[in-house]
Amino acid sequence: MKRLVLGGIVALALIVAVPASAGASTKWICNVPGEGDVTFVTAADAARHGVDTANSKAGVVFLDHFGEVCRVESG
Repeated sequence: MKRLVLGGIVALALIVAVPASAGASTKWICNVPGEGDVTFVTAADAARHGVDTANSKAGVVFLDHFGEVCRVESG
């Protein structure tokens, strides 16, 4: 489990390192209980694969541990 969390953190760090242009439209959004939708990452469409990867790893951890449902949106 630690490896999965660490992998999600590394994936997020890589995504954040990708410069987001003014036209960035790929977003990683999680529905946080008591808060509603929160955008954790906004990136260029070129980073979509990395955002999807982070969601498939860290998104599962967020759901299991915090009850947050996460999704990736573009456009």
